[in-house]
Amino acid sequence: MRWLGLARRCVEIARDYADRREGFGVWLSDRESVQIMLGTLAADIEIGRLLVMRAAWELDRGGFAQKEVSMAKIHVANLLHRAADTGIQINGARGYSKDTVLEWIYRYARQARLVDGADEVHKMILNRHMASEGRDFWCWPVQGAAT
Repeated sequence: MRWLGLARRCVEIARDYADRREGFGVWLSDRESVQIMLGTLAADIEIGRLLVMRAAWELDRGGFAQKEVSMAKIHVANLLHRAADTGIQINGARGYSKDTVLEWIYRYARQARLVDGADEVHKMILNRHMASEGRDFWCWPVQGAAT
């Protein structure tokens, strides 16, 4: 969840800068490329929130949530890295300096991809669950719901 908050902060910093920075006579926030970068991050943050909520739901149910936690960890750790990178890209040299927290988040984001296991370990866990669960891998254990 902390990583989602940091990703959101990267987007906020980037949006704020894009709203007040002009380049070649156009506000950065009016550039389609900047809008696409920020829009993609917004969707990915919401996906990350859903993955984290799914893992929490499974834990609340008393489940081990190994596959749910692995999915959330992979997505959100990589999302944080992309959000920091995008924030720096939009802010330019200012983003990589100590003038913003983006520089620290970028360094932190790299280690987030290693904490609790590298992506490859979590992907192997997911593959193991797919092999053992078959079609049930895709099912949510909700009573009365169609699969």
